[in-house]
Amino acid sequence: MSKQNTLPNYQTIDALLQQHTVPLTAAEMHGLITGFICGAVRDNSWKTLLHDLTNEGLAFPKTLSEPLEELYHITYEQLDDSVFNFSMLVPDESESVFLRADALAGWVNHFLLGLGVAQPKLSDHKELTEVITDLRNIGALGYEEDENQEELEDALEEVSEYVKVSVQLCYITFVAPKDKGNDKQNEQRVLH
Repeated sequence: MSKQNTLPNYQTIDALLQQHTVPLTAAEMHGLITGFICGAVRDNSWKTLLHDLTNEGLAFPKTLSEPLEELYHITYEQLDDSVFNFSMLVPDESESVFLRADALAGWVNHFLLGLGVAQPKLSDHKELTEVITDLRNIGALGYEEDENQEELEDALEEVSEYVKVSVQLCYITFVAPKDKGNDKQNEQRVLH
């Protein structure tokens, strides 16, 4: 993955959000933005939606808006990549498994919020029913403080991979890939 296609540092975005008193973690913000993208919000209306949902409709100052815009563009590039190099902005493996599990649940819940706002008739897409149900369940996941951390670590890795595949499915459902138009033109040529 190229440097410009790499997500920013989790702690940096998290600190910026706290500094500007935005009541979301970096994981939740990235989940929300990813939901907008997967819901086919391709123009700048994602900023308006973001401000409405997180800042009482007020625009963020440049010191926060620019990093969030960069986060949007990098995420869009990752999702639109043919090899699907998508990654979630969550705490890295040096953090506790409990913190990472909480961050993943927050990411998923905000992804569903963003997707639902972008696609209000989400329930009309029957091919996504199971995926959306699974994501809702993942967003509600809990754990016991005395759980085996190694087992939780393994489960978290599996669930994270499932979330990435689910995100890809949502993206494919609502957003036409870059060269899909060319494929239709090619099909028409073959048919005639």
